[in-house]
Amino acid sequence: MNSIGRTLSIFTAALALAVVPAFAGAPSHPRAQETAAEKPKVELPAHPRDLVKRAIENQLKNTTRQQFSTWKEKDVKPRGTTVRLLVETPNGVLGRTIEKDGRALTPEEVKAEDARVNRLLDPDQMRAKAKEQKDDEDRTLKMLHAIPDAFLFTYAEKSKAPNGDELVHITFTPNPDFDPPSRECLVFQGMQGDMIVDATETQLAKIDGTLFKDVTIGWGILGRLDKGGRFFVEQQEVYKGHWDQTHMILDFVGKALIFKTIKIKENSTAWDFHPVEHMDVKSALAFLKNKENTGTSGTTEAAK
Repeated sequence: MNSIGRTLSIFTAALALAVVPAFAGAPSHPRAQETAAEKPKVELPAHPRDLVKRAIENQLKNTTRQQFSTWKEKDVKPRGTTVRLLVETPNGVLGRTIEKDGRALTPEEVKAEDARVNRLLDPDQMRAKAKEQKDDEDRTLKMLHAIPDAFLFTYAEKSKAPNGDELVHITFTPNPDFDPPSRECLVFQGMQGDMIVDATETQLAKIDGTLFKDVTIGWGILGRLDKGGRFFVEQQEVYKGHWDQTHMILDFVGKALIFKTIKIKENSTAWDFHPVEHMDVKSALAFLKNKENTGTSGTTEAAK
């Protein structure tokens, strides 16, 4: 899941939303052995806000990870498509590009990628990267905390997941009484959409939000996100006891500092999650290189 630092808060307002599920915590194997009959009966709270709040609380509990993971991620952006291997460490998430535009890297590109990732062996470089990721996470947590108060929620319908979990569809619109606690949260005032909560696991499974009006950040001085901007995030249990983001769409246009055009357009798919031991930076970089050399690259059908 991308955690991209931005100087301008208007970028953070859009990007931090996309990372919300990135901190949902441990991913898990779908429990295929369970049947619908084995699932506990779910009693929904009278008010959907309470269900959303419990799901958000579960996300917040899992921001301090006990189990780290490795996975693959395909990013589709206007400038091209890349596939990366990623691994979590106590120092942050490290990644290595293994494909560009559907092909393996050339020897020259491999050499450049080696040089890029090896810079992280410099403690100062790694500290800077870790700080950037931590700053992004802090902004994301502020937005997570604000979600139950930022919107008015309405139950829509219920359905069943393939594994028997009860899925609850909830619509949301801005809460007119919401007082944004940070500049990033101003974006909530112009957003509406749908979410799916896995009520059996009390996890946020999907959220699809659209800006129904222009949103001004910083009284128009810092920028604006235009009406029609959208984010979509989907997450699931990707291995035993562990939920994580599997799909993300970001599509925002706006202005920053009056003159600069903002275009945020990305479609990201994550798959092939596995638990890993805690690793230091050197071990993690060697792990990524070894996985690449043992033939783990290549885009699967699940990521197309």
